[in-house]
Amino acid sequence: MKPELLGQLGPRIVMFALVTCIIVGGVVYTDGIAEDADLRRTNQQQLLSSARARKANAGLEKDLIMRFGPVYERLGSVGFIGTEQRLDWVDSLRTANSEAHLYGVDYQIGQQEAFPAATVGAAGLEMRQSPMRVRLPLLHEGDLMRFMQRVAESRRGVFVITGCSVTRIGSAMSADQPNLNAECDLNWITVEEATAGASPS
Repeated sequence: MKPELLGQLGPRIVMFALVTCIIVGGVVYTDGIAEDADLRRTNQQQLLSSARARKANAGLEKDLIMRFGPVYERLGSVGFIGTEQRLDWVDSLRTANSEAHLYGVDYQIGQQEAFPAATVGAAGLEMRQSPMRVRLPLLHEGDLMRFMQRVAESRRGVFVITGCSVTRIGSAMSADQPNLNAECDLNWITVEEATAGASPS
C-alpha cells in the first residue's frame, strides 16, 4: 500500500478499531450488569421464599400448640410425659393402701427399659417402661380391685397390669384380718420429652 494512502486511512482505521473496542466493551459490561442483576434477583427470591416458609412454619407451630397443647399438658400432669417419677409412684401405692384401709404394701421397682416396639408420633419418641412388683395382704379379692383403682385415680403415672396372683393365707376365714396375699406385676409407662435440636429417630 502506498504511504500516501496509508497516511489517509490510518486515522480512520484507528478510529474504527477504537469504536469497535468501545462497543465490545459496552456489550461485555452490559452482560456483566445483567448477570449481576439476575444473581441479586435470585437471592431476593430465595430470601422471600425463606421468609414465607418461616411464616408458614410459625403458623403451623402455633396451630399445633393450640390444638394439642392442652392434651400434652394433661399427659404431662399425669406423669406420662417426661422422666420417670418413682417417688410419686411409691407415694400413690401408700396413699391407695391407706384410703382402701388395707394392711400395708410392699414393692420392688426394676430398671427402666424400652417399651417393646413402641414409639410415639412422627418424631419417633421412645416409650419406656419401669417394671414394678407389688405385694399386699387382702381381706378378700375385692380389696385388690379397690387398691388398683385408687392407684389409677391418684394420677401419679400411667401403668399397665401385666399379671396378678392371689393365694390364701390359711384355711380359716377372718372377718378383720388378711385372708389372702396378692402379688401383681405392673409396668409404669413414660415417654421421654424431645430435647431441643434433637433429630427425629
